[in-house]
Amino acid sequence: MMPGSRNVIGYGALVWIIFAFCLVRGDVSYSIPEEMKRGAVIGNIAKDIGLDLGRLSARRARVDSEDNGVQYCSVNLNTGELLVQERIDREGLCVKKTSCILKQELVLENPLELHRFTIRVQDINDNAPEFTDDPLSIEIQESAVKGARFAVGEAHDEDIGENAVQGYTLQQNQHFILDVKSNPAGRKHSELVLDKELDKEDNNEISLVLIAFDGGSPQRSGTVVIHVTVLDANDNAPVFMTNQIPENVPPGTEVGIINVQDRDSGNNRQVRCSLQTGVPFKLVASIKNYYSLVSTEQLDRELVSDYNITITATDEGSPPLSSSKTVHLTVADINDNPPVFEEQSYSAHVTENNKPGFTLCSVAARDPDWRQNGTVVYSLLPAEVNGAQCPPMYLLMETQG
Repeated sequence: MMPGSRNVIGYGALVWIIFAFCLVRGDVSYSIPEEMKRGAVIGNIAKDIGLDLGRLSARRARVDSEDNGVQYCSVNLNTGELLVQERIDREGLCVKKTSCILKQELVLENPLELHRFTIRVQDINDNAPEFTDDPLSIEIQESAVKGARFAVGEAHDEDIGENAVQGYTLQQNQHFILDVKSNPAGRKHSELVLDKELDKEDNNEISLVLIAFDGGSPQRSGTVVIHVTVLDANDNAPVFMTNQIPENVPPGTEVGIINVQDRDSGNNRQVRCSLQTGVPFKLVASIKNYYSLVSTEQLDRELVSDYNITITATDEGSPPLSSSKTVHLTVADINDNPPVFEEQSYSAHVTENNKPGFTLCSVAARDPDWRQNGTVVYSLLPAEVNGAQCPPMYLLMETQG
């Protein structure tokens, strides 16, 4: 036999001997509530797996984790008790899983021996329901009918089962009741139901308090304030796409959309709109109670820069009632005018031998456009004498002429 062959056989035998003494046992399980204090006793691991206490210290017993490497518990070598070593937060470990299990190992050395055990972490009611948005804001037309529903979202609770959100209540008020529903997954949400019609003139702001509660012991709850803004159903001001229109828009351009409503019924709610005279605009009816404001002439900011347009809405009741709204429109400038000199030509008679900086003459130009479009900047073109360019002999103040 070759010497190398003897070494290979010897190495294989050594590996076999090592693994022969690596024993793995399991089937020990504990159930504990989350958030137990450090040092709290989980159970007696030595007794539960049948180990002699004297062997724990001699074989350097320790606890290892199979999951995330965090050592949540340790073993007391004198008593064999399994102790809480790190904070065990069920929500941090398992989030919303219905079952939360930590896989651990009791390790003994000389020879190597593993005893696997599990810790089932039970949820406690350590979290209160919370609303994502606080406060909540809702806008409701005062014309909303009794029975109208308005979703207000749901509260969230990191706990599970009975410790999660179980229901909602609404603080007593004059106008709303609460309807609590469950989705297919069993999660509960609530809707506001209008029980008494609103009146903006009586109350245009309503504050409600919504309470979410869980089923734990002790019970926990969370609240959110709901701000309800009551909108006037008969107070729709004209709505414009912009309050500025460029002066170069062609005639026939739609510059605004107007919506008018009347809370009455029958002929009393039939509304017609009219426009003041003397403005380059007209009203064109589109769909019911909607009008388009359309330009009728070419606009010129240099002539008229702003318009105050009065729109009158009149119903067909007897006697007819009307209301008016004034809308302000600004005509935005475009650079549509060139600078114009005040004179066609300028001439100056000067004596020779003047010192540098001597004023020869002044010129002036005007531009009716606005701001930067109307700012005039002056410059001199190169001079020529007998067809040849001459070096500049004059300076011009750029903005003064």
